[in-house]
Amino acid sequence: MSQSVIALPEDIKAQSPRRAASAVAEMNDLAQLCVTTAERISDLNRRAVRTTIAEQRAIAMEVANERSPFGAWRLQMSYTLAGAAKATAYWRHLNEIVLDAMVDAVNGAERRLNSSFMAVNSAFEDAASGVGSTILTGDPTHAVQGAKEAMQIVSTDATVVSSRSR
Repeated sequence: MSQSVIALPEDIKAQSPRRAASAVAEMNDLAQLCVTTAERISDLNRRAVRTTIAEQRAIAMEVANERSPFGAWRLQMSYTLAGAAKATAYWRHLNEIVLDAMVDAVNGAERRLNSSFMAVNSAFEDAASGVGSTILTGDPTHAVQGAKEAMQIVSTDATVVSSRSR
C-alpha cells in the first residue's frame, strides 16, 4: 500500500539550494569540458608550430646546401606538397578534438535528460497510482482504494503535520 504525500511550500523552498547546486554542478561539468577541449587544441597548436619551425629550418639548410636552382626549386615544391598534407592532418586532428567534445557534451545532456525523465516519470506514477485502471478499464475499484489509503502532509523536517485515513 502506498501513501500520498503533499509537500508544503516550505519544502519547495528548502529544495531550491539542492536544485541550484545541481545546476551549478552541470555548468561546472560543461566548463570543465570546454577547458579540456581548449587544452587539447592548445597542445595541438603547440606541436604544429614546433614541427613547422623544425621543418622550415631543415628545408632552409637543404636549400642552402643545394648548388643548382633546379634542386632548390624541387625542394621547395616537395615542401609545398608536404605542407598541404600537413594542413590536412592538422584539420583532421582539430575536427577529432571538437567532435569528441561535442560527443561528450551530448552524452552528458542525454544522461541529465534521462535522469530528469525518470524522476518525472516516477513522480507521475506515484501521483497516479490506482487511477490508471479507472481510466483504462472503467473500473473504479483502484481509484476508491487509492482514496482510502493514508494521506500525509509533511513539513521540511519530515514531521507529519496532518494525517488522515479513511
